[in-house]
Amino acid sequence: MDEIDVTLCRLLIYNSRMSYSELARAAGISVQTAHRRIQELVSLGVIARFNASFSARAYRSTWVLVHGPSQAPSMERVLEDLNGEKEMDMVMVSSGKYLYISGTVLDPGRINRFTTAVTKIAKLVRPEVGVVYNPSLMDIEEDATIYPLDLKIVSALKYDSRRPITEVARELGLAPRTVNRHISRLMKSMLVHFAYEWYPQRSGDIISAIHLNIREGQDPKKVAVALVRRLSTREIITYNFSDRPETIISMVWSPSIHELNNLVLELERDGIFKEVVPRVVLDARYYEGIKSSIPSNVQYGPR
Repeated sequence: MDEIDVTLCRLLIYNSRMSYSELARAAGISVQTAHRRIQELVSLGVIARFNASFSARAYRSTWVLVHGPSQAPSMERVLEDLNGEKEMDMVMVSSGKYLYISGTVLDPGRINRFTTAVTKIAKLVRPEVGVVYNPSLMDIEEDATIYPLDLKIVSALKYDSRRPITEVARELGLAPRTVNRHISRLMKSMLVHFAYEWYPQRSGDIISAIHLNIREGQDPKKVAVALVRRLSTREIITYNFSDRPETIISMVWSPSIHELNNLVLELERDGIFKEVVPRVVLDARYYEGIKSSIPSNVQYGPR
């Protein structure tokens, strides 16, 4: 992988339906190069299973990240056992058996239940818990209605979010413009999430979760924005927490341990962070979670 591959991975994490021309324009490369690089990432297994599901906004759910060291003897067994937790979303295993367990919790009152359950299954020691900041959950009542036809369209894209609109329209017996109108409305209202499964360990490069603790007196929002800009060519995704604004976890690509070490030293020397701790990602696992359920705000009737 290189910086262009990282850019393509980041763009597709937020919208896996982006066309090759859109990806090429955003990455500053030709359409042919974008197509070739993505196919290479798919062949390597770094990118897998383009998928569609309703978003946290559609479910009115809360995105929670539980992370900490595990005392379980087998990480593979932990990954299998977590499948029994119905609000599971994803797990990443990093060096030192440090786990990142994310879930989409339908009821905020169930956060403690989810945290307790996954802590027990994964045998976590003194885990940290954060509610991931999600701007799509702001003003949630505004245009957040889902219609029966939306259910059919998202279902048709569930296992291949990159399917052509014409193919979906033919399967559902609809006009392509109708399918396109519904997809556009769902995306504009942030009710649908087009994603893929990301397996960074298959690239052979170094993907690390860098924990950053912001010093007192700094503006967390400004620091987070500046950090993402600074890491723009290396950052895959960054987690900010609404209940812990002083904490940032950034998933970052490095071509070597040497480059990762240099990055950590630079961040430490900035004087903005009290602590900078990198953990190398070794494995990942994805779960069905609440995606198989129907959002509660479906409006049955004409649309």
